Amino acid sequence: MAQTAHLPRVLFLGMQGRFSYAPLRALLEAGIQVCAVVIPAKTGYDMELPAIQKQEQFPLSHSILPVLNFSINSSILDVARKRNIPVWKVWQLSNPETIRVLTLYQPDMICVACFSKRIPREILNIPRLGCLNVHPSLLPANRGPEPLFWTFRDGNEQTGVTIHLMDEGLDSGAIVAQEAIEIPDGINYPELEQLSAELGGKLLAQSVWDMYNGVAVVVRQDETKSSYHPFPHDDDFVVPVAEWHARHVYNFICGVVSWENPIHLLVGNKTMYVKKAISYSHITIAQNDTGVNKQPDEGIWVKCKQGSVLVE
Repeated sequence: MAQTAHLPRVLFLGMQGRFSYAPLRALLEAGIQVCAVVIPAKTGYDMELPAIQKQEQFPLSHSILPVLNFSINSSILDVARKRNIPVWKVWQLSNPETIRVLTLYQPDMICVACFSKRIPREILNIPRLGCLNVHPSLLPANRGPEPLFWTFRDGNEQTGVTIHLMDEGLDSGAIVAQEAIEIPDGINYPELEQLSAELGGKLLAQSVWDMYNGVAVVVRQDETKSSYHPFPHDDDFVVPVAEWHARHVYNFICGVVSWENPIHLLVGNKTMYVKKAISYSHITIAQNDTGVNKQPDEGIWVKCKQGSVLVE
């Protein structure tokens, strides 16, 4: 990290979850000044409410751990409280009052990690060095709101994290940093999200310093290689086992079972509800005409395009 006379000033936009927490923690541990945290309001906008409102910071109790002793279960509000960082709850990002409040902080950059509101041009124009977003895919692949779900759905063996400059498109801005993650068999969504968040935090902090010091190498995304996925629907939790290899079926079930959406296997012309995947085999376990093989006290082997998967 290059030595500078001043620290980068950053506004952080995020939510209460692991994918916002790890990047905020990484920024602070890298010596970056987070001048305010902005979170989306949970309720609908009431015309009698201000477009943006400062959230009350409750005093810390003696049971709170020291400032740098972060916990995996902490939220960005815990971090802000420990560091005395102001928190703003926002209903309308494009409202002149919101723009006025955020502009007063004179940030060098805005950093975004899992923020549920579309960020308008008026906000993107506030920081002098631009807005950086943490996205859990190897852009331009898997643009959209839930890239990790589609990583499991597509049976990818590799994903990654991209730090990109934000424009008015969807995850389409120029890439500042990117690194791959190999996906092990049986990993679940929270585990992969945590790996992505930790890597995203590291890359985000380095990207802020690189942008601040004028050494960032920025690369445009190749639109010919882009892909976009929307938020998953119920049909996306149905697995056509005759079209997927057993490893793909196994890893998808392991990956998304924590979503608590019913997962169904399409076996022939029937569907089978499954609670979890136990294991898989590259060879086909002896089946009856229905494509399944029930094993007492073990589970049910289901024939796939190649191999079989054992499910409960």
